[in-house]
Amino acid sequence: MNLLVLGATGRAGSLVVEQALAAGHAVTALVRSPEKLTARSTNLRVVTGLATDASAVARAMDGADAVISTLGGKGSVIADSTRAIVEAAPKTGVSRVVLLSTFAAQRDRLDARTRLLTGIGMGGMLKDKSAGEQLLRRSDLDWTIVYASILSDGPASGSVVVLPDGAKRRMSERISRADVAAWMVEAATGVQHSRRGVGITGSTQAQAPAVVAGRTA
Repeated sequence: MNLLVLGATGRAGSLVVEQALAAGHAVTALVRSPEKLTARSTNLRVVTGLATDASAVARAMDGADAVISTLGGKGSVIADSTRAIVEAAPKTGVSRVVLLSTFAAQRDRLDARTRLLTGIGMGGMLKDKSAGEQLLRRSDLDWTIVYASILSDGPASGSVVVLPDGAKRRMSERISRADVAAWMVEAATGVQHSRRGVGITGSTQAQAPAVVAGRTA
């Protein structure tokens, strides 16, 4: 398959690129700064542009089978990039989209203390994520939103746990970026989890110090 990766120079996105290439997929990376890409492959196509620019996204989506976005940051980058994807999709024929979010966006599944802490520390980002996710949910695209636990830099363990619908989310849960990347590639190339928000976490064993998904993903 040909996978378009948005956020390909980020800590999670770079792993998505590496793992997709290792699995034999062709990868298109839409990046603002191509020199920051660490991967090198004849199966890697690099498009220079902004993920919030609908024309750049449409150019990068040309020939793709699916889009994987690990974007995060300040402002409205997630909402704007999601809007660009939704606008470009009918022009390119791409319908499959896998979007990285955070457990903290599942507000109804958090206890009061976690809601308070994440609301204070992540309020702006959560607002942006919510706006982007609503755009995707209202579209007719074949989307999956991945609500990952707090991210760590540990190696891939292969022990991703897909949480049942309605499961409570906890600050103590961790998952490595490498495991998230592998799961997202599999989700983008498979047929499961269509038009669903999916909570994932790693094993219950302690992992390396982490940051919340999306902030430095």
